[in-house]
Amino acid sequence: MRFKNEKGAALVTVLLISLLMLVASAGLLLEVSMNTANVSDATAEQQAYNAAESGIQSAINVLRGNTVPNPLIDPSKPATDPANLISFRKAVSAATSNLGNDTSGQNRLSRWMNYNYTPTGQSLADRITLNPGYNPFSGYAYAVDVSDPDNTGNILSFNTQAKIYDPRDLTWKPSITYGTSPNTLTIAYAPYSINNLNVSSGSANTNYGSFRIAVTGTGASFPDDLRFEIAVQMTAPYTISRGIRGYIKAGSISSASVGNVKLDFDSQVYQLMGSTITLDNDPWTPNAPNVNGGMTTISGNMTQAEPYRVVVTSIGYGPRGARKVLEATVQKNFFNGMAAPATLMLVGPSSGSIFEPGSSNNTEYSGDDVVSNVIIPPIGTTNDVNLQLVFDKTTRQPPHPFNGNVIGTPANVNPELPFWLESSVNLNSTLQALKTTAIASGRYYANGTSPPNIGDNATARGITFVDGDLTLTGSGGGLLIVTGKLTLHGNFNFNGLILAVGADGVDRRGGGNGTLQGNIVIAPYNPNNIAGGFMPPKYDLSGGGNSGIVYNSSSVANGMVAVSNFVLGVAEK
Repeated sequence: MRFKNEKGAALVTVLLISLLMLVASAGLLLEVSMNTANVSDATAEQQAYNAAESGIQSAINVLRGNTVPNPLIDPSKPATDPANLISFRKAVSAATSNLGNDTSGQNRLSRWMNYNYTPTGQSLADRITLNPGYNPFSGYAYAVDVSDPDNTGNILSFNTQAKIYDPRDLTWKPSITYGTSPNTLTIAYAPYSINNLNVSSGSANTNYGSFRIAVTGTGASFPDDLRFEIAVQMTAPYTISRGIRGYIKAGSISSASVGNVKLDFDSQVYQLMGSTITLDNDPWTPNAPNVNGGMTTISGNMTQAEPYRVVVTSIGYGPRGARKVLEATVQKNFFNGMAAPATLMLVGPSSGSIFEPGSSNNTEYSGDDVVSNVIIPPIGTTNDVNLQLVFDKTTRQPPHPFNGNVIGTPANVNPELPFWLESSVNLNSTLQALKTTAIASGRYYANGTSPPNIGDNATARGITFVDGDLTLTGSGGGLLIVTGKLTLHGNFNFNGLILAVGADGVDRRGGGNGTLQGNIVIAPYNPNNIAGGFMPPKYDLSGGGNSGIVYNSSSVANGMVAVSNFVLGVAEK
């Protein structure tokens, strides 16, 4: 019995082993419970992420104009009126973005989106639920805020320059003098510039320079309709130019008597990047100066610019207090809101260019906007030689009789070109993005393939990309890109924006009537030599039939809907 003194050792050993097994079992149970909790938390986090994504998609749907505001911004007008349609400016302005009783201090789109859950202890609904019977412990919801990353709503900076056309030598000059010494009259323009014009209230009064009169001796008279152009160059928040054009009417000024000078503007209203310039009077008969150095100041109002991108911040709420924040930068469209500055745009050099406006009595080129007070040049060129060709061909005098109507005054709008028309490289880059969109939408047609339709004429929406020649007949609308020759044939109607970039331009053949409401841009270039610049534009309506091209800013805007409000990127915060 030599192991008599070891009685109980086995029991101790069993107890120790049991204790270790108990500890291991407890650890295993703890690990399993923690893993279950982690899995539950991960699921809740993913659900919150999905809710945040839903918020971004809902905001984009609103920005695309697919939702009617409730209540309407202007109840006296229909929901389809521009006053009640969403814009980036309205989205980032609390007064239009939100309901009247929304005191959140954010731009939540609550006029368009139904915030329907109010947390305990709060008086304001702060989220939009995604499931019936929502509660924070088991449901999903989101809230959004739309902001302007470029701070376009507070200040504007711009400067002006001007030139006067001298019909005696057919040149533009900063000043012009009539008479002979010692009796002369000189008209010159005094430029104006301002930094940080405060438009935080929505708009501000400003001026756009002055015409100065200088008289020597008994003065002199000048002929009627001296053409002038004032270039308003915005430098902040964007860099873009717009021309204020008009005529200085005939008169005479002496040092002893008041002359009769009158400024007659082409339009009282101008648009640049969503900012509206409204001149005080048109036509405007100022107090003509009767002393040397007298000035006539051009005054008016200027509104905030329109953001070309916004940031949508979406907070996603998941079960058990899960919360995710996503930020998406949304761009207005591939054109950044910058349409062509003339109804019919002829982009390219003069050598080899063709402009035949047609001879029918019913042919019309109009820059008078169908839906606003804006008047743009009915025909625009990028050089003075082509501009003179347009004037020659639209006169009613031989050898180029023209029986139609031109509403507005054609102009060289080269300084006003949007970035996508500044070079063939820029245009090609834009067209490649449009091509990708058309392919994704099933609206890309290779050379030799005829599209079944050319978009929706009634809504002016849809994209059609024809990579080759196209004969346009019937009705269509939206955004049409033709890389080959565009032939207008028979009866046709199109509402929207047409980009014709083929070397053969636009041709009219056959009888019938046709109306284009919107913009048509002829900007030919060689896709095999993109850096070679634009080729001469060609526009020939001598083949018969009646045609009209009328500016319609609403049709142009609708035409861009197919390529609007796309997400540049999403970041998790």
